[in-house]
Amino acid sequence: MSIKHDDKWAAEKQALKKIQMHFVFQEQLNRRIHVDGAEQNINPSDVIRKITGLPYRHIQRPRIGLSFNQQDLAHLARKYDLQPTDVKQIKQRVRDEVDRYYQDKPEG
Repeated sequence: MSIKHDDKWAAEKQALKKIQMHFVFQEQLNRRIHVDGAEQNINPSDVIRKITGLPYRHIQRPRIGLSFNQQDLAHLARKYDLQPTDVKQIKQRVRDEVDRYYQDKPEG
């Protein structure tokens, strides 16, 4: 039985050929790039792609990811009077607290 080569791997093969570059900008410029990205709903790296005339994508589902270790979860559980294993409720309480923080804080 012969193995067929799928076209689904073509994108992965192409990605392997990409060259990753990291840039270090002065703090003020780095901040401006991040702010521009947030205002335009694109990633900071896509701001650079846009500036240089390369194709880029708008963020489809903007989200912020956080990693919590066991001590973080224990702290938040105590703070919110929950069990450290109740990750869903901890997530909801964090979201609620951040919402309240920005509702009470003037923009700018």
